Amino acid sequence: MRRCLLQPIPELSLATKLLDTAADMLVQGNMQLAAELITQADAPEIMEYAIRIVGKMSEEVHRQIKRPKCLPKSERHPVRMPSHKAQKSIFANDGWRCRFCRSKVISREARLILVNHFPSETHWGAKEFERHSALYAMAASLDHVKPHGRGGENKIENFVTACYCCQFGRGEWTLEEVELEDPN
Repeated sequence: MRRCLLQPIPELSLATKLLDTAADMLVQGNMQLAAELITQADAPEIMEYAIRIVGKMSEEVHRQIKRPKCLPKSERHPVRMPSHKAQKSIFANDGWRCRFCRSKVISREARLILVNHFPSETHWGAKEFERHSALYAMAASLDHVKPHGRGGENKIENFVTACYCCQFGRGEWTLEEVELEDPN
């Protein structure tokens, strides 16, 4: 068993520090330094890492080469996600870290602030692999421990904080199918 689909690369930790400092500079009104730090955090190695996880399936990363068979939508739990308040509580309880790879995650609200203040540096467009690499890879999301499409319910204990890569890389596979440790 393994902790995550692919070990985080050092550039993710560096990007975290750069983005944290950029946020501090934004609050202090030092827009030029904030913009420079955001640009530095956009490392091509991070996007390569993300693409390995959320891109094409591979036995090395996913231990699978075919998508799992999911329940018909009519047989799934009718509510997919908890309330916004409950989501924030889960993120806070997990320390804003992915429960799989332990990388820090960035809230949608924080990303939107950066995107609104620094549109050219964040280049957050419609095409996912053309976005700011760190903001993309470290986007906060909730992951169903037992996948929703495989019968997982909308109960707080079935959710963990995940980075975009870990959540969308695992998809609808069970922990056992991708040989991951239970993050709880």
